Amino acid sequence: MHTNDGVVDRVRECRVGCFVKSHCVSVLLYADDILLLAPSVTALQQLVLACEGELQWLDMSINVTKSACMRIGPRFSVTCSNINTIDGPQIRWCISV
Repeated sequence: MHTNDGVVDRVRECRVGCFVKSHCVSVLLYADDILLLAPSVTALQQLVLACEGELQWLDMSINVTKSACMRIGPRFSVTCSNINTIDGPQIRWCISV
């Protein structure tokens, strides 16, 4: 059965996100919003693709016009690779919320 829990499970299975002790904190859900946390751009790309794979089972997709990526830390303004979706559109980068 594919549910919102399926999105969480799929992201956890990647094992590339953020962990506190052994608990995955890579994905947070609130209503129809999803927040993905990753330690690198490469890991974020993997999480986005995993999340999208599960969303397809739910007949849902990421709305790239309402989505954004943000980098936090001393290198927040460094240009980095774009995050691509399964269908091809890219998720834009921003420097503030």
